[in-house]
Amino acid sequence: MKHESIIVVYDSCQAIAEEIADLLGAETISVQSVNNRHVENSQSLVLAVEYQTDGHLTPHWQYAFQTICRTDLTGKSFAIFVALGNLQDQDAGKELCEELRKDGAHIVGDLPNAASPSWKLDDWVCSISPNL
Repeated sequence: MKHESIIVVYDSCQAIAEEIADLLGAETISVQSVNNRHVENSQSLVLAVEYQTDGHLTPHWQYAFQTICRTDLTGKSFAIFVALGNLQDQDAGKELCEELRKDGAHIVGDLPNAASPSWKLDDWVCSISPNL
């Protein structure tokens, strides 16, 4: 079993999540399986969030976000990217970051959209890894 200090939470983008986890030496967890224990036992979380076409989080992510925010996030680092959704979802992702900050989380790196032609997974992981 991989070290649980960093977990990568994903929904339908398992391949990207596994690639990130391999680069970070992290564990992957489906958004449908994430629970308070995962959040409590991790130092850092990478969230591969997904949005519906209307700009709202998918139902799985809505539920997971409620679970995550019910946990003490003080001292925990989060790196977030939009794994699925249109490029306008960036503003919704910023709102998500603000909510996590209110609960004590530290957000590392920028908030990229994987659909952006300029996003390069390896570069993003290198930029966030020192802060996780």
